[in-house]
Amino acid sequence: MKKLLALLAIGALAGSAQAAENCRVINMGFNPAQDSAAVLTNGKAIAKYLESRIRGIEVRTTVAQDYQALVEATRSGKLDFAWLSPVSYVEAHDQANAQVLLKSVRGAGPYYWSAFIVRKDSGIKTLEDMRGKSIAWIDPTSAAGYTFPRSTLVAKGIDPDKFFGKQTFAGKHDAAVLALQNGTVDVVATFSNNTKGTSGSWTQFLKPEQAANITPVLYSKPIPGDTLSVRGDYQNACADVVTRVRSAIVGMKSDPDGKALLKKLYTIDAMIPAKDTDYDVVRAAIKSSKK
Repeated sequence: MKKLLALLAIGALAGSAQAAENCRVINMGFNPAQDSAAVLTNGKAIAKYLESRIRGIEVRTTVAQDYQALVEATRSGKLDFAWLSPVSYVEAHDQANAQVLLKSVRGAGPYYWSAFIVRKDSGIKTLEDMRGKSIAWIDPTSAAGYTFPRSTLVAKGIDPDKFFGKQTFAGKHDAAVLALQNGTVDVVATFSNNTKGTSGSWTQFLKPEQAANITPVLYSKPIPGDTLSVRGDYQNACADVVTRVRSAIVGMKSDPDGKALLKKLYTIDAMIPAKDTDYDVVRAAIKSSKK
């Protein structure tokens, strides 16, 4: 009996040591909302920042091929933390028990908008002027680039699939605004940081003189900020590491170096605590956008 208890104790200690070892390596995935090479470079800088502030951890980074791939990597256990768009978070929550930790703040607060943008010289001034025109969405799981703009049209009694003449997916916000600038499409659904037309994907990815020829026609309801989320079973196994990562990223807004890294990553001013119910408005938009 004593020998059996000793063996069980040794097994428990070995299991505990293995669990601790697993917690020391973090796999973190980033949203490919813009140029993947730039996101990877900036993501690696975030990883080094975290490693310098949380002793004994290693942060491995990857940029997913697309929004859905980031959700799938979370579901399959390949990622522990993920920087997820609002729609991707809702999907990851449903499919992988992902838990939101933080949400992004840009400018006025922890929300942003979708905007239908056009070239000023296109002659498109109103929503009705967009009828029959070509549009570039971003991705089927993009909040600002698909779900919320479609939900906005549905709320006005418009079927997006019949309203536009041609629909394409640009994949990323920077690619979409470049297509608009080049005249490949007439309308783009993309993110806006305010409802004044002064800050959005077009001001971020185009030259000032190019951005000056772009204007929003219609905005969606506010969208809660993009998330930093964690896989549920990782949170259960490595609660202390999760708490320390969350605290370190919240603290970046008060550190000049950290603040600069967030700005480079996704033009974020700060990351603040979030809860799952913050994204109920996203769930409602997903439902209505499919009508």
